[in-house]
Amino acid sequence: MAECLRGPARVEAALARLGAALPDCRAAVVPVARTEGPKARRAAEFRAGRLAAAAASAALTGMPCLAGRGADGAPLWPAGLTGSISHSGGQALALVGPSARRAGLGVDIEGPLSPRVAAEIAPVALTPEERACFGTDPVWVGLIFSAKESLFKALSPRIGRRFDFDAARLLPGGATQPPLLCLTCDLAPGWEAGRRIEPVLIAHEQGVMTAVALQPRKVAPPST
Repeated sequence: MAECLRGPARVEAALARLGAALPDCRAAVVPVARTEGPKARRAAEFRAGRLAAAAASAALTGMPCLAGRGADGAPLWPAGLTGSISHSGGQALALVGPSARRAGLGVDIEGPLSPRVAAEIAPVALTPEERACFGTDPVWVGLIFSAKESLFKALSPRIGRRFDFDAARLLPGGATQPPLLCLTCDLAPGWEAGRRIEPVLIAHEQGVMTAVALQPRKVAPPST
């Protein structure tokens, strides 16, 4: 099951949980400056995201990095690093890790969903199997939506293609098995239907936080 955090230091507790799940990575949150108008708001989110990335990379390596920007708007990371940035509710979150140990990182934060909004999002973000299992529960709809956003951020740059919400579904966990994302279609060599990825799922009173960390592909030794 997803971990649910309560208490006054909700975001800080979520960050601590994220750090415990991915001990080789570092995360940082920076508030987004309040601005008027969509253009100024996007600029403020961009700046806060880069500041969060600099803080996370400084915590990881001792030196803040300046993440660039790709043609699609996604961050470009310096050699040796990989990461992801997310914005929601006046906050920017960055997750950074070593590219030698993480083939891709995705992170996402979302605010809490009302039952009405969850019911509207569920048919778009959840597969029929997910809706049958999780219904339109606002926490689970938020977690599944967010986990798929994290998967996209981690995997799309690696395989060089975009994909939709129905490319994966969340399998419910059990007493000894955590919930897993399962690909529902072939996306690229090594990323075929049935491939399973364990996401980090954190629910708290201010919304949800998720992450996906991909392992580097193992290369078989040459035959002798």
